[in-house]
Amino acid sequence: MAQPGTVHGAGPGATLTDEARTLLDALPTASLLFDAAGRILHVNPSAERLTGFPAADLIDRGLDLILAPRASGPDPLQDGDQEFPAACADGTNFWACLTTVPLPGSAFRIGQILNVTGRREAEGALALSRQREALGLLTNSVAHEFNNFLQILIGYIDGLKRRLGDREEPFIQRAISRSADATERAAILTRQLLAYSRRIAPDVRAVDLDAIVADLAGRLAPELPPGIHLVVSATPGLPRAISNPTQIEFALRHLVANACEAMPSGGTLTLSTYRVDPGDRAMQQPDEGIVGIAVSDTGQGMSPEMLARALAPFQTSREAGRGAGLAIVHGLMKRQNGTITLDSRPAEGTQVRLSFPAAPERTLH
Repeated sequence: MAQPGTVHGAGPGATLTDEARTLLDALPTASLLFDAAGRILHVNPSAERLTGFPAADLIDRGLDLILAPRASGPDPLQDGDQEFPAACADGTNFWACLTTVPLPGSAFRIGQILNVTGRREAEGALALSRQREALGLLTNSVAHEFNNFLQILIGYIDGLKRRLGDREEPFIQRAISRSADATERAAILTRQLLAYSRRIAPDVRAVDLDAIVADLAGRLAPELPPGIHLVVSATPGLPRAISNPTQIEFALRHLVANACEAMPSGGTLTLSTYRVDPGDRAMQQPDEGIVGIAVSDTGQGMSPEMLARALAPFQTSREAGRGAGLAIVHGLMKRQNGTITLDSRPAEGTQVRLSFPAAPERTLH
Protein backbone atom coordinates (compact mmCIF):
# COMPACT_ATOMS: atom_id res chain seq x y z
CA MET A 1 0.00 0.00 0.00
CA ALA A 2 1.24 3.45 -0.88
CA GLN A 3 1.50 5.96 1.91
CA PRO A 4 -0.95 8.89 1.98
CA GLY A 5 0.16 11.51 -0.46
CA THR A 6 2.36 9.13 -2.47
CA VAL A 7 1.64 8.81 -6.17
CA HIS A 8 1.27 5.16 -7.23
CA GLY A 9 4.04 4.06 -9.63
CA ALA A 10 5.72 7.45 -9.76
CA GLY A 11 8.98 6.29 -8.23
CA PRO A 12 10.89 7.69 -5.26
CA GLY A 13 10.13 11.25 -4.39
CA ALA A 14 7.04 11.61 -6.56
CA THR A 15 4.15 12.81 -4.42
CA LEU A 16 0.63 14.09 -4.78
CA THR A 17 -0.55 16.30 -1.96
CA ASP A 18 -3.69 15.38 -0.07
CA GLU A 19 -5.24 18.63 -1.25
CA ALA A 20 -4.55 17.81 -4.91
CA ARG A 21 -5.81 14.26 -4.44
CA THR A 22 -9.01 15.52 -2.83
CA LEU A 23 -9.53 18.03 -5.62
CA LEU A 24 -8.99 15.36 -8.31
CA ASP A 25 -11.36 12.93 -6.61
CA ALA A 26 -14.04 15.62 -6.32
CA LEU A 27 -14.16 16.25 -10.07
CA PRO A 28 -17.48 15.08 -11.60
CA THR A 29 -15.74 13.88 -14.77
CA ALA A 30 -13.54 10.83 -15.15
CA SER A 31 -10.06 12.18 -14.37
CA LEU A 32 -6.60 10.58 -14.33
CA LEU A 33 -3.11 11.63 -13.35
CA PHE A 34 -0.21 10.58 -15.61
CA ASP A 35 3.52 10.69 -14.99
CA ALA A 36 6.13 11.91 -17.47
CA ALA A 37 6.20 8.47 -19.13
CA GLY A 38 2.42 8.38 -19.65
CA ARG A 39 1.73 5.88 -16.85
CA ILE A 40 -1.43 6.28 -14.79
CA LEU A 41 -0.66 7.41 -11.24
CA HIS A 42 -4.10 8.17 -9.83
CA VAL A 43 -7.71 7.47 -10.82
CA ASN A 44 -10.68 9.35 -9.40
CA PRO A 45 -14.03 7.70 -8.50
CA SER A 46 -15.77 9.16 -11.58
CA ALA A 47 -13.34 7.25 -13.81
CA GLU A 48 -14.11 4.05 -11.91
CA ARG A 49 -17.84 4.61 -12.41
CA LEU A 50 -17.43 5.39 -16.13
CA THR A 51 -15.31 2.34 -16.94
CA GLY A 52 -16.49 -0.10 -14.28
CA PHE A 53 -12.88 -0.97 -13.45
CA PRO A 54 -11.33 -0.38 -10.03
CA ALA A 55 -8.60 2.24 -9.77
CA ALA A 56 -5.95 -0.36 -8.91
CA ASP A 57 -6.55 -2.23 -12.20
CA LEU A 58 -6.39 0.96 -14.27
CA ILE A 59 -3.18 2.02 -12.54
CA ASP A 60 -1.67 -1.42 -13.11
CA ARG A 61 -2.63 -1.91 -16.78
CA GLY A 62 -3.12 1.65 -18.04
CA LEU A 63 -5.53 2.73 -20.77
CA ASP A 64 -5.05 -0.59 -22.59
CA LEU A 65 -7.49 -2.02 -20.04
CA ILE A 66 -10.42 -0.04 -21.50
CA LEU A 67 -9.30 -0.09 -25.12
CA ALA A 68 -11.72 -1.88 -27.48
CA PRO A 69 -10.28 -4.89 -29.36
CA ARG A 70 -8.14 -4.04 -32.39
CA ALA A 71 -8.35 -0.31 -31.63
CA SER A 72 -5.44 2.11 -31.43
CA GLY A 73 -5.01 3.70 -28.03
CA PRO A 74 -4.48 7.39 -27.25
CA ASP A 75 -1.18 8.95 -26.20
CA PRO A 76 -1.51 10.51 -22.72
CA LEU A 77 1.46 12.82 -23.48
CA GLN A 78 -0.25 14.35 -26.54
CA ASP A 79 -2.09 17.64 -26.29
CA GLY A 80 -5.61 18.01 -27.66
CA ASP A 81 -8.65 15.72 -27.82
CA GLN A 82 -8.13 12.06 -28.75
CA GLU A 83 -11.18 9.89 -29.46
CA PHE A 84 -11.04 6.10 -29.38
CA PRO A 85 -13.42 3.13 -28.98
CA ALA A 86 -13.46 1.94 -25.38
CA ALA A 87 -14.96 -0.99 -23.49
CA CYS A 88 -16.34 -1.06 -19.96
CA ALA A 89 -15.85 -3.84 -17.47
CA ASP A 90 -19.36 -5.18 -18.22
CA GLY A 91 -18.53 -5.56 -21.92
CA THR A 92 -20.45 -2.53 -23.20
CA ASN A 93 -18.68 -0.25 -25.67
CA PHE A 94 -18.58 3.52 -25.91
CA TRP A 95 -16.63 6.25 -27.68
CA ALA A 96 -14.19 7.93 -25.29
CA CYS A 97 -12.49 11.29 -25.65
CA LEU A 98 -9.25 11.78 -23.72
CA THR A 99 -7.89 15.27 -23.10
CA THR A 100 -4.68 15.80 -21.12
CA VAL A 101 -2.91 18.96 -20.00
CA PRO A 102 0.33 19.51 -18.06
CA LEU A 103 0.02 19.96 -14.30
CA PRO A 104 1.76 23.29 -13.54
CA GLY A 105 4.92 23.01 -11.52
CA SER A 106 5.41 19.28 -12.10
CA ALA A 107 6.13 16.66 -14.75
CA PHE A 108 2.66 15.20 -14.30
CA ARG A 109 -0.33 15.53 -16.66
CA ILE A 110 -4.00 15.57 -15.75
CA GLY A 111 -6.34 13.76 -18.14
CA GLN A 112 -10.12 13.78 -18.55
CA ILE A 113 -12.18 11.05 -20.23
CA LEU A 114 -15.63 11.86 -21.61
CA ASN A 115 -18.24 9.53 -23.08
CA VAL A 116 -18.92 11.09 -26.51
CA THR A 117 -21.00 8.23 -27.96
CA GLY A 118 -24.13 10.37 -28.27
CA ARG A 119 -22.32 13.10 -30.15
CA ARG A 120 -20.60 10.59 -32.47
CA GLU A 121 -23.91 8.90 -33.26
CA ALA A 122 -25.58 12.26 -33.95
CA GLU A 123 -22.75 13.28 -36.27
CA GLY A 124 -22.96 9.91 -38.03
CA ALA A 125 -26.72 10.23 -38.49
CA LEU A 126 -26.31 13.75 -39.89
CA ALA A 127 -23.59 12.62 -42.31
CA LEU A 128 -25.74 9.68 -43.44
CA SER A 129 -28.72 11.99 -43.96
CA ARG A 130 -26.60 14.28 -46.12
CA GLN A 131 -25.31 11.31 -48.12
CA ARG A 132 -28.84 10.13 -48.79
CA GLU A 133 -29.94 13.62 -49.75
CA ALA A 134 -27.03 13.88 -52.19
CA LEU A 135 -27.84 10.45 -53.60
CA GLY A 136 -31.47 11.51 -54.06
CA LEU A 137 -30.47 14.63 -55.96
CA LEU A 138 -28.06 12.65 -58.13
CA THR A 139 -30.68 9.99 -58.79
CA ASN A 140 -33.24 12.60 -59.81
CA SER A 141 -30.82 14.25 -62.21
CA VAL A 142 -29.80 10.96 -63.81
CA ALA A 143 -33.42 9.83 -64.09
CA HIS A 144 -34.45 13.01 -65.92
CA GLU A 145 -31.53 12.77 -68.34
CA PHE A 146 -32.20 9.09 -68.92
CA ASN A 147 -35.87 9.86 -69.54
CA ASN A 148 -34.91 12.39 -72.24
CA PHE A 149 -32.89 9.75 -74.10
CA LEU A 150 -35.67 7.23 -73.56
CA GLN A 151 -38.26 9.42 -75.24
CA ILE A 152 -36.08 9.60 -78.36
CA LEU A 153 -35.80 5.80 -78.46
CA ILE A 154 -39.54 5.37 -77.96
CA GLY A 155 -40.25 7.75 -80.81
CA TYR A 156 -37.97 5.91 -83.24
CA ILE A 157 -39.33 2.49 -82.20
CA ASP A 158 -42.89 3.70 -82.83
CA GLY A 159 -41.78 4.91 -86.26
CA LEU A 160 -40.21 1.53 -87.03
CA LYS A 161 -43.43 -0.20 -86.00
CA ARG A 162 -45.43 1.89 -88.47
CA ARG A 163 -42.95 1.39 -91.32
CA LEU A 164 -41.93 -2.23 -90.75
CA GLY A 165 -44.80 -3.65 -88.71
CA ASP A 166 -46.18 -5.58 -91.68
CA ARG A 167 -42.84 -7.13 -92.63
CA GLU A 168 -42.76 -10.89 -91.98
CA GLU A 169 -39.02 -11.18 -91.49
CA PRO A 170 -38.47 -12.85 -88.06
CA PHE A 171 -35.43 -10.73 -87.24
CA ILE A 172 -37.29 -7.46 -87.82
CA GLN A 173 -40.30 -8.56 -85.79
CA ARG A 174 -38.09 -9.84 -82.97
CA ALA A 175 -36.02 -6.64 -82.94
CA ILE A 176 -39.12 -4.43 -82.77
CA SER A 177 -40.73 -6.54 -80.05
CA ARG A 178 -37.64 -6.73 -77.85
CA SER A 179 -36.85 -3.03 -78.32
CA ALA A 180 -40.38 -2.11 -77.27
CA ASP A 181 -40.12 -4.39 -74.20
CA ALA A 182 -36.75 -2.89 -73.25
CA THR A 183 -38.05 0.69 -73.44
CA GLU A 184 -41.05 -0.26 -71.30
CA ARG A 185 -38.77 -1.72 -68.62
CA ALA A 186 -36.54 1.34 -68.84
CA ALA A 187 -39.57 3.58 -68.32
CA ILE A 188 -40.45 1.61 -65.17
CA LEU A 189 -36.88 1.99 -63.93
CA THR A 190 -37.02 5.74 -64.53
CA ARG A 191 -40.21 6.02 -62.46
CA GLN A 192 -38.56 4.07 -59.63
CA LEU A 193 -35.53 6.35 -59.68
CA LEU A 194 -37.80 9.36 -59.53
CA ALA A 195 -39.77 7.78 -56.70
CA TYR A 196 -36.58 7.28 -54.73
CA SER A 197 -35.59 10.89 -55.24
CA ARG A 198 -38.96 11.85 -53.72
CA ARG A 199 -40.28 13.59 -56.82
CA ILE A 200 -43.14 11.09 -57.24
CA ALA A 201 -45.15 9.70 -54.34
CA PRO A 202 -45.62 5.93 -54.51
CA ASP A 203 -49.11 4.59 -55.19
CA VAL A 204 -49.69 2.13 -52.35
CA ARG A 205 -52.57 -0.34 -52.12
CA ALA A 206 -53.39 -3.76 -50.71
CA VAL A 207 -51.19 -6.33 -52.47
CA ASP A 208 -50.64 -10.10 -52.18
CA LEU A 209 -46.99 -10.60 -51.24
CA ASP A 210 -47.08 -14.36 -51.86
CA ALA A 211 -48.35 -13.78 -55.40
CA ILE A 212 -45.68 -11.16 -56.07
CA VAL A 213 -42.90 -13.46 -54.80
CA ALA A 214 -44.17 -16.46 -56.79
CA ASP A 215 -44.45 -14.43 -60.01
CA LEU A 216 -41.02 -12.85 -59.62
CA ALA A 217 -39.40 -16.19 -58.71
CA GLY A 218 -40.78 -17.73 -61.90
CA ARG A 219 -39.20 -14.99 -63.99
CA LEU A 220 -35.93 -14.87 -62.06
CA ALA A 221 -35.20 -18.61 -61.95
CA PRO A 222 -33.92 -18.87 -65.57
CA GLU A 223 -31.68 -15.82 -65.06
CA LEU A 224 -29.89 -16.99 -61.91
CA PRO A 225 -26.17 -17.86 -62.13
CA PRO A 226 -25.23 -21.57 -62.26
CA GLY A 227 -25.09 -23.20 -58.85
CA ILE A 228 -27.75 -20.95 -57.27
CA HIS A 229 -30.70 -22.96 -55.94
CA LEU A 230 -33.89 -20.91 -55.56
CA VAL A 231 -36.35 -21.79 -52.79
CA VAL A 232 -39.75 -20.09 -52.39
CA SER A 233 -41.62 -20.33 -49.10
CA ALA A 234 -45.17 -18.98 -48.81
CA THR A 235 -47.20 -18.20 -45.67
CA PRO A 236 -50.73 -19.70 -45.62
CA GLY A 237 -53.41 -17.10 -44.91
CA LEU A 238 -50.98 -14.19 -45.19
CA PRO A 239 -52.85 -10.84 -44.99
CA ARG A 240 -52.28 -8.39 -47.79
CA ALA A 241 -49.70 -5.64 -47.46
CA ILE A 242 -50.10 -1.90 -47.94
CA SER A 243 -47.41 -1.32 -50.55
CA ASN A 244 -46.56 -0.71 -54.20
CA PRO A 245 -46.02 -3.94 -56.18
CA THR A 246 -43.70 -2.37 -58.75
CA GLN A 247 -41.43 -0.97 -56.07
CA ILE A 248 -41.46 -4.32 -54.24
CA GLU A 249 -40.19 -6.03 -57.40
CA PHE A 250 -37.59 -3.30 -57.87
CA ALA A 251 -36.34 -3.82 -54.29
CA LEU A 252 -36.35 -7.62 -54.58
CA ARG A 253 -34.32 -7.57 -57.80
CA HIS A 254 -31.64 -5.52 -56.03
CA LEU A 255 -31.58 -7.93 -53.09
CA VAL A 256 -31.47 -11.02 -55.31
CA ALA A 257 -28.54 -9.55 -57.28
CA ASN A 258 -26.67 -8.85 -54.01
CA ALA A 259 -27.37 -12.37 -52.76
CA CYS A 260 -26.08 -13.96 -55.97
CA GLU A 261 -22.88 -11.90 -55.78
CA ALA A 262 -22.39 -13.14 -52.22
CA MET A 263 -22.48 -16.77 -53.47
CA PRO A 264 -19.89 -16.89 -56.29
CA SER A 265 -19.48 -20.65 -55.83
CA GLY A 266 -23.21 -21.33 -55.61
CA GLY A 267 -25.61 -21.69 -52.72
CA THR A 268 -29.26 -21.40 -51.72
CA LEU A 269 -31.34 -18.28 -52.30
CA THR A 270 -34.61 -18.23 -50.36
CA LEU A 271 -37.56 -15.92 -50.95
CA SER A 272 -40.09 -16.23 -48.15
CA THR A 273 -42.98 -14.28 -46.67
CA TYR A 274 -43.83 -13.81 -43.01
CA ARG A 275 -46.25 -12.07 -40.69
CA VAL A 276 -46.00 -10.35 -37.31
CA ASP A 277 -49.07 -10.38 -35.07
CA PRO A 278 -50.96 -7.11 -34.43
CA GLY A 279 -49.74 -4.86 -31.64
CA ASP A 280 -46.16 -4.30 -32.77
CA ARG A 281 -45.51 -0.56 -32.36
CA ALA A 282 -42.54 -0.51 -34.73
CA MET A 283 -44.84 0.37 -37.64
CA GLN A 284 -47.08 3.35 -38.30
CA GLN A 285 -50.15 1.08 -38.62
CA PRO A 286 -49.58 -1.49 -35.87
CA ASP A 287 -53.22 -2.43 -35.26
CA GLU A 288 -53.39 -4.68 -38.32
CA GLY A 289 -49.98 -6.26 -37.79
CA ILE A 290 -47.02 -6.55 -40.14
CA VAL A 291 -46.34 -8.68 -43.20
CA GLY A 292 -43.15 -8.92 -45.16
CA ILE A 293 -40.71 -10.64 -47.49
CA ALA A 294 -37.35 -12.11 -46.48
CA VAL A 295 -34.47 -12.64 -48.90
CA SER A 296 -31.89 -15.07 -47.50
CA ASP A 297 -28.65 -16.44 -48.88
CA THR A 298 -25.98 -18.88 -47.76
CA GLY A 299 -23.14 -16.69 -48.95
CA GLN A 300 -20.16 -14.94 -47.47
CA GLY A 301 -22.07 -12.83 -44.98
CA MET A 302 -20.94 -9.47 -43.59
CA SER A 303 -18.69 -8.42 -40.75
CA PRO A 304 -20.31 -6.45 -37.88
CA GLU A 305 -18.65 -3.27 -39.21
CA MET A 306 -20.00 -3.79 -42.73
CA LEU A 307 -23.45 -4.72 -41.39
CA ALA A 308 -23.61 -1.49 -39.39
CA ARG A 309 -22.96 0.56 -42.56
CA ALA A 310 -24.79 -1.61 -45.09
CA LEU A 311 -27.65 0.86 -45.67
CA ALA A 312 -25.35 3.85 -46.20
CA PRO A 313 -25.20 5.24 -49.77
CA PHE A 314 -22.26 3.93 -51.83
CA GLN A 315 -21.34 1.44 -49.09
CA THR A 316 -20.41 -1.90 -50.63
CA SER A 317 -18.22 -4.95 -50.22
CA ARG A 318 -18.61 -5.75 -53.91
CA GLU A 319 -17.03 -4.20 -56.98
CA ALA A 320 -16.74 -0.41 -57.06
CA GLY A 321 -19.79 1.52 -58.23
CA ARG A 322 -22.43 -1.02 -57.14
CA GLY A 323 -23.03 0.09 -53.57
CA ALA A 324 -26.19 2.20 -53.97
CA GLY A 325 -28.61 -0.77 -54.07
CA LEU A 326 -29.42 -1.14 -50.37
CA ALA A 327 -29.64 2.64 -49.93
CA ILE A 328 -32.24 2.80 -52.70
CA VAL A 329 -34.17 -0.13 -51.20
CA HIS A 330 -34.05 1.62 -47.81
CA GLY A 331 -35.45 4.81 -49.37
CA LEU A 332 -38.24 2.94 -51.15
CA MET A 333 -39.25 1.17 -47.93
CA LYS A 334 -39.42 4.42 -45.97
CA ARG A 335 -41.68 5.92 -48.65
CA GLN A 336 -44.13 3.05 -48.12
CA ASN A 337 -44.16 3.23 -44.31
CA GLY A 338 -42.08 0.07 -44.34
CA THR A 339 -38.75 -0.96 -42.87
CA ILE A 340 -35.70 -2.93 -43.96
CA THR A 341 -33.68 -4.96 -41.48
CA LEU A 342 -30.54 -7.03 -42.01
CA ASP A 343 -29.10 -10.01 -40.18
CA SER A 344 -25.72 -11.33 -41.27
CA ARG A 345 -22.65 -13.11 -39.95
CA PRO A 346 -19.37 -13.85 -41.71
CA ALA A 347 -19.47 -17.20 -43.55
CA GLU A 348 -23.09 -17.77 -42.43
CA GLY A 349 -25.01 -15.78 -45.04
CA THR A 350 -27.34 -12.81 -44.93
CA GLN A 351 -31.07 -12.26 -44.49
CA VAL A 352 -32.81 -9.04 -45.51
CA ARG A 353 -36.38 -8.50 -44.28
CA LEU A 354 -38.77 -6.05 -45.94
CA SER A 355 -41.68 -5.30 -43.60
CA PHE A 356 -44.97 -3.56 -44.50
CA PRO A 357 -48.16 -2.61 -42.64
CA ALA A 358 -50.82 -5.27 -43.10
CA ALA A 359 -53.95 -4.13 -44.93
CA PRO A 360 -57.09 -3.63 -42.81
CA GLU A 361 -59.76 -6.26 -43.35
CA ARG A 362 -62.11 -3.76 -44.98
CA THR A 363 -59.68 -3.22 -47.88
CA LEU A 364 -60.00 -6.88 -48.86
CA HIS A 365 -63.66 -6.60 -49.88
